Amino acid sequence: MLGDDVLYLSATELGSRIRARQVSPVELAESYLARIDRVAPKLNAFVTVTRERALAQAREAEREIVAGTMRGPLHGVPYGVKDLFAIHGVKTTWGAKPLESQSFDYDATLVRKLDEAGGVLLGTLAMIELAGGLGYNVPWASATGAARNPWDPGRWSCGSSSGSGAAVSAGLVGFALGSDTWGSIICPASFCGITGVRPTFGRLSRHGAMALSWTMDKLGPMARSAEDCEAVLGVLSGQDPLDGWSADEPPPRPLAVAEARKLKVAAIRLDFAKAGEKEVEAAFDAAVEGLRAAGVAVEDAKLPDLPFEAVAGLVIRAEAASAFEDLYKDGRVRQMADPGATTSFPSAKAITAADYVKALRIRTLCQRAMADFFSTWDAVVAPAEAMTAPSAERGLEDVEWSDLVGGMSTLCGLPAISVPCGFGRGGLPVGLTVVGGAFEEAKVLALGKLYQSVTDWHRKRPPLA
Repeated sequence: MLGDDVLYLSATELGSRIRARQVSPVELAESYLARIDRVAPKLNAFVTVTRERALAQAREAEREIVAGTMRGPLHGVPYGVKDLFAIHGVKTTWGAKPLESQSFDYDATLVRKLDEAGGVLLGTLAMIELAGGLGYNVPWASATGAARNPWDPGRWSCGSSSGSGAAVSAGLVGFALGSDTWGSIICPASFCGITGVRPTFGRLSRHGAMALSWTMDKLGPMARSAEDCEAVLGVLSGQDPLDGWSADEPPPRPLAVAEARKLKVAAIRLDFAKAGEKEVEAAFDAAVEGLRAAGVAVEDAKLPDLPFEAVAGLVIRAEAASAFEDLYKDGRVRQMADPGATTSFPSAKAITAADYVKALRIRTLCQRAMADFFSTWDAVVAPAEAMTAPSAERGLEDVEWSDLVGGMSTLCGLPAISVPCGFGRGGLPVGLTVVGGAFEEAKVLALGKLYQSVTDWHRKRPPLA
């Protein structure tokens, strides 16, 4: 079996070694599966391990590579997907007890694309029930319980892509796919000390993935580095006729690290005197200075004074109530793990059609304001979260979730990345987020790559026994 030094390599490093025939895809898959058996139950990271499919794909990849056929940078690389992607013949529970037997007879577009790229699917990864579509106030709002943080199993890995964050951080997969309606990739990436990208709305097809909020859901990669996320986006990008929301945009053209030094970056400071942890503020300040030392022009700035968070919250609540209405009508909502799920529908009904239409109009104003903002600035940097991972044993009622930058970027459909930038209380990871203009993933990724070229936070491993 391969050791941790191999299993913790980045996806692009694994792909390079596989192509050079230094690593066998079969031995790699077997080693990850053995580690999953040993570690994943402690973290509640997996829902289903697709052992037979993984080994069959690994054997096929090995045959092809030995024969000289190379499918691309992810050929033979093992990965996992959040448990809201349709996979033929595999249950897809959406993290919810009433749907624990649900399955589909086709693969989601992104799963199909990874299959065509020679990826090796290890299984489905745990998530908050319905990706938090009915709200949640406890970390264990999932059919599989609270996903544990590899840096401290008493801490939470964050929602809703909780298993994806834990699995990448714990060296159980080469990379993972998550989804993000508001923070569900960025937060687990920050809490678990990994890299996660939320692409521009429409950048990746959502065909075959659970719909929470039709106008705000995005799917994206979670991995060990910005370079990894760039490689996965390159494979997955492109318009999909099966998804009418997917954009006719070419894949982002990778920018060299040197190009990032030419970007003009706005630093958004949070008011840590009101909420958040001082250690997170210190890590963010150090990250900004690190970017400046690397030659990036970073200046303090403020976002437009608009109700980003309030509008985002209203749109999500209204669209989620519509998406999951059947669960309320037939009473299955009572099987949900979070005790507040049953009251989410009555409260959502207080949102009128007029409220929803007004919110969409305000969103258009917000998008125009941010388009103007990004005509001056190439990107924004901010703390990914104002805190480190909270306890997995207590409710979340007292956790401060104010997220101005996240609310702005997700409401406006803008791309973002979270990269590790240090540690806070209890030796828990802290994330730096970079946000760019619409379909400007290349700039966001370039800044992430530059930062990771001058730091090694993304190479740190959790102290798992």
